[in-house]
Parts: sequence; structure tokens; C-alpha cells
Amino acid sequence: MSNVYHPDLAQLQKNVCNCPLLLSYAILDFCSISIDLFKRPICSVLHWYPPSNQTSSQAEEALLSHLKNIGASVKQSQWWMDCEQFTALPNLSALSGRSFQVIHTSENESLSFAITEQTNVLVSERSFDTILTKMSDCYQPNKLTRIEAKGKKFEIGDFSIKVGSVSLGPNFKCLVMEVEYKPSSYTKDTLPLLHEFLSIVCSNLVPVPENLNQITTPTNSTFYQLSDTILQYKRVFDECRRVNPNLAMN
Repeated sequence: MSNVYHPDLAQLQKNVCNCPLLLSYAILDFCSISIDLFKRPICSVLHWYPPSNQTSSQAEEALLSHLKNIGASVKQSQWWMDCEQFTALPNLSALSGRSFQVIHTSENESLSFAITEQTNVLVSERSFDTILTKMSDCYQPNKLTRIEAKGKKFEIGDFSIKVGSVSLGPNFKCLVMEVEYKPSSYTKDTLPLLHEFLSIVCSNLVPVPENLNQITTPTNSTFYQLSDTILQYKRVFDECRRVNPNLAMN
């Protein structure tokens, strides 16, 4: 089960100046602290690949047209998310093979999300990125695995929808859609409603899992948290790094 940790950044920054290795352990072995502050409306993140007879742009436009036809209103602002992977330097035997990922989002621009290999989620102020620059003796970012997702936002009644594309460097990887049910953070009674709505919204354009628990797996058994959405995107990004289908770009 994933844990969420909210650090004392001032203390961490003081420690890292004296001992970068100490912060490395702090990031990778933090304790479990429940943060009600980050309770969020429940959502599911789906991703899919364009059919062989469509380019990525055509597949995305088909879904956007469908959303408008069923009454979705387009929001003026766009959304984005980026994910960068940090790997321990090979000369550090104590950290050998260790890595973590850092995610930023347009919806929470003041925050950084660090995710360990054990899917623990560290939620911090954006100044955490300053600390990362002081860890260059321990960890280096892998620029070749940096991923970005971006697209448009819609609303239908109580639901918010984000649709966009995922790119690894200059290369298109997949399409992604996030659907959020704004009135509820409680998972038990909401997932069936969310699944029914997804079946309507996605039509035959986006595959929907029979059981949303396969992708929407909250770390808290009662309510949904912001870190749950971050972990859903992480799973999409991890697959994009592994899979390299022969997809058309335009």
C-alpha cells in the first residue's frame, strides 16, 4: 500500500546541504503519514492507442467531437503534467539501483510529487525541486525518460474531463483521458456510477475496463486522495516507457 509523506522542507534543505546522502535515504524510506488535506474527488485515468487506420491527432479529435456532441463544455485553460526519473549514481553502493520519479501538474503547480519504487508518494512544496539540484552527487535526472502529457479540459454536469496526448521527448506514446466525479471522494458507492458514465462518454472510442478497481485503487479504503491520481498517471507513464508501438504522430 502506498504511503504519503509531507516533509519539513526547511529541515530537509538544511540537511541536504550538509549530507546529500541523508536526504536520499529520507526520500526513499519515509514513514506513513495520512494527510486529509489532499482528499480529492474520485477519478479514473484511462489511456489508449489510436487504431491502425487513424493518426493520434485524428483519434483525439474524434473523442473531442464526441464529447461536444453529448453536451460537454470546453474550459478555456488547458492542462499538463510532466514526469522525470532520477536514478542513483552507480558509484554509490548504498543506493545501488535505486530511483524515484518526480511529477508536476498544472492543477497543483505549487506542489511536487516524488514517487519511490515502492510507490510511496511524497507531497511537498514546489521548492522541493531546489533540493533536487543539491542531490547531484547522489541522483541524476534521466532526460531520455522525461514524459509529458497535455491537452484540453471539459465539463459535463458533475463530471470534469481531461483529454490529451502523452509524449516521451518528441515521440508520441499514447492518448489519455481523466474523468473526475466532483461531488464525491468516497470510493465504495461511486465507482459503479463512474463506470456507467465512462461507458457513455467513451462510446466505442476508448476502451473501458470492466472493473475500475483495476486502475482506480485508492490507498485509503474509505476516501480518494490526490496521490491516487498521481499514481494512476505514473502507471500510464511507466507503460509508455516500456512500450514503443509503431504509431503515427500527426
